[in-house]
Amino acid sequence: MYVNDRDLELEELQRRATIRLLAADHFDPEAFHALRQHICRKAEDLRAEHTISKQILECLRQAPKAIRSRAEYLPAVRDHLSVADDFEMLLDLLIAGEGCEDRKPGAPRVI
Repeated sequence: MYVNDRDLELEELQRRATIRLLAADHFDPEAFHALRQHICRKAEDLRAEHTISKQILECLRQAPKAIRSRAEYLPAVRDHLSVADDFEMLLDLLIAGEGCEDRKPGAPRVI
C-alpha cells in the first residue's frame, strides 16, 4: 500500500477521536493519542514524498479545530488543549519533511 493511498485505519481512528468529539461531545485522550501515533508512523514514510494525501491533511486540520471548538464549553477538553497544539505541530513537521522524532522538547535541533 502506498503511503498516500486511502487509509482505513486512519479513517477509523479519526472517527473514534475527532468525529466522536464533534458528534457526542465526548473527548477520549487515548483515541487522540492513537490517531497522532498513527500519523507519526505515516510521517516517516512521507519524508521522501512531495505530496501529502488530502485525508491526512483533513485529519490534521480537523482535530485541533474540534478540540478548540469543544474546549469552549467542555472542561474535559479544556484540560487537553495542548493536544490541539500537538496536531498543528505534526502538520508543520510533515510540511517540513520531518517526523515526530525529529524534534524533542528541550533538545537543540540539528540541521
